[in-house]
Amino acid sequence: MCTHIPALEERGFMVTLDKHIWQIAPVDGDHGRSTQIISSMLEMAHSLHLPVVVEGVETNEQANVLRQMGARDAQGFLYYRPMPAKDFEALLDGGNNN
Repeated sequence: MCTHIPALEERGFMVTLDKHIWQIAPVDGDHGRSTQIISSMLEMAHSLHLPVVVEGVETNEQANVLRQMGARDAQGFLYYRPMPAKDFEALLDGGNNN
């Protein structure tokens, strides 16, 4: 298995944590296990030098908690709503339409 990790990295693979994974609501008796699972997943990906993108971040509170767990990159409604490709290109172009 370990020999496959560099090959995946060379091919541009990354780990994504979908909001359905990380938005696990703590249950009575959970004792922080949900948080530990997410934190461990982030640690494992980082130790393998695989980039991680956390998807579905909608609030500052979520962003802060995930950042404290070691998440470096995220996407979601907190940052931008879905938009047409033309608007996205304009955003990347700094708002210029040339």
